Amino acid sequence: MWIDSPLQISAMFLRPLGMFVMFPLLSSKSLGGAFVRNALILACILPTVPALLTPDSPLHLEAHQIDASFIVQEMMIGLVIGFVAAIPFWALDSAGFLIDTIRGSSLSSVINPSLGEAASIFGILFTQLFMTLFFFNGGFNQLLETLYHSYQQLPPGAGITFDKAWLDLLLVQWEMLCGLAVNFALPAVAIMLLVDMALGLINRSAQQLNVFFLAMPLKSVAVLFVLMISLWASVDVITRGQQGIFMALGQMLQSMAP
Repeated sequence: MWIDSPLQISAMFLRPLGMFVMFPLLSSKSLGGAFVRNALILACILPTVPALLTPDSPLHLEAHQIDASFIVQEMMIGLVIGFVAAIPFWALDSAGFLIDTIRGSSLSSVINPSLGEAASIFGILFTQLFMTLFFFNGGFNQLLETLYHSYQQLPPGAGITFDKAWLDLLLVQWEMLCGLAVNFALPAVAIMLLVDMALGLINRSAQQLNVFFLAMPLKSVAVLFVLMISLWASVDVITRGQQGIFMALGQMLQSMAP
């Protein structure tokens, strides 16, 4: 095993870099800077060094293969891996935003350190909870397994394609994102609609009562009560959805093979 050119080391960074850029938990904002992110990328690519730099290996990476198209292909593969793996986090953030919007507190948004952007209160709560479960249940190991397996499905320099089957799989992932968000938020949304209906009936009999002033605290209490009852069942739905997402990710990578 030897290195013909420094470009080989740089090229090995491309696929994990694309994954880290798209996956919210591994971005430079979440990790505290690009230096920490690059160090983690280096640690992730170490197991691939023998396969990519050994001349007798079928995955051997030659320096003359590295050009503009090679860089784009490797980055695209990494972006696809990061995009699909991030779907549960985006779904939970959307569910939290939906709950806070109906609850009437969507204006009280703060920066979510996990996603690196503004998010609602419940969105931050859900993403932080799932982030803990993601690492606790071995989600990061599954992500690395998918990354390493992608080198067998899509060897460096072999080319990639985006056909109709790949676009259909991408549409399925989009539907899964929307479905996870709605299913997670549905119990809280249902109880808030019941509270609104009850307040509407109360307002008809006691018109001097300011129901708009009472709506937000009552819905907040109702949402917290429902979440305490249904949270673990909802988390189980998201966890099972995560398993399905990694299976679909393998199919998407396989469909990209020329």
